[in-house]
Amino acid sequence: MKYYEVMRRKAAFLVLSGLLLACSAGGVEEAMDTDTPNTDTTSETTTPSTTRNGVMVSQTTPYPSSYATEADQRGTVVQITYNTRNYVNQNGGSRQNDAYVYLPYGYENSNRRYNIIYLVHGHYGDASTTWTAENGIQRKVLDHAIEDGVIEPVIVVSPTYNYGSPTPNYVDASPYCRALPQELRNDLIPLVESRYRTYAETTDAAGLRASRDHRVIGGFSMGGVTTWFALDETLDLFGKFIPMSGDCWSLGSFAGQNRPTQTADYLIQRIQQQGYTANDYQIWAAAGTSDSAYREILDQIEGMATRSAWFNACNMTFHEKAGARHEFLPSVEYVYNALRDFFPGERTTGIATARAHTTDNVRTYDLQGQRVSSSYKGLVIENGELRFK
Repeated sequence: MKYYEVMRRKAAFLVLSGLLLACSAGGVEEAMDTDTPNTDTTSETTTPSTTRNGVMVSQTTPYPSSYATEADQRGTVVQITYNTRNYVNQNGGSRQNDAYVYLPYGYENSNRRYNIIYLVHGHYGDASTTWTAENGIQRKVLDHAIEDGVIEPVIVVSPTYNYGSPTPNYVDASPYCRALPQELRNDLIPLVESRYRTYAETTDAAGLRASRDHRVIGGFSMGGVTTWFALDETLDLFGKFIPMSGDCWSLGSFAGQNRPTQTADYLIQRIQQQGYTANDYQIWAAAGTSDSAYREILDQIEGMATRSAWFNACNMTFHEKAGARHEFLPSVEYVYNALRDFFPGERTTGIATARAHTTDNVRTYDLQGQRVSSSYKGLVIENGELRFK
């Protein structure tokens, strides 16, 4: 199912970057004023957004401080070892690799299917880092967000692009990052999604392609670089992408920053070659404003936005955390925000109270502190509330 259709059915709007956008198959129907501040400080709020150089930009929302403690309902993390091969060398031999799978609380007693996220670590990390860094904060935040109904229960897989130890210089890790999507396609995804209940009814090429809208890949730093390689090479597997603090290196190291429009044109070509359109993917990019990679990824995003037929506010947004550096901890906040947008829980969907405004003869309504036009298809105003068909 297309992302815009998922969001239309859930709430008929896209809360990505604080501006409420009505996205349809044709693109952005209407984007309303962004000068209304969001004064609600609870964890469900979305901060106001701005448009800079054609890119929707918003501040990320911190998760509650209580999420740093253990939740009552705790998920489990399972280590798996699987057979694979050396994808860096075309004639590479067989090898084994490890990955870790987060299963949400209640998985064992449920028959439901789950959306799944493949979350790639940064340099000097490994598959376990996602769950051990900062006293296990990534698992704790997932546990709380699911328990509180902020996000849907999800499965999260942490693979590694390392072949043993990390390369001495992170730039030298590029071929290993580029190889990981093929390892995911051929080895890890079929294993994980035949073992656990995802939306893939089969794990052959057809089954994985049919379930791609329920599969996300994201990563921080070199994991962000890996995420762009996945968009380049495995768009048939993933419908959603969370590149964090890393630009696209398909045209060379740091090419996303140094050659942003050429990178955009290259990605468009690769999207077309894989048989997809601008309605078939969602890019949720992020970095901290004090992150050494901030301009690397933002320059690329701004370059991509110049190709608005392919990259616009319906399928690409940028999210930043003021003062955040190139460190693991901010990435947990980015993932928290991205999953609220991609897979909102029962607490963040449904009906919201609306308040009418008239600006320049255009009727709009506040929805959770943001504005949306009543002209959007499927939007019904009933007794001062916004309801969606």
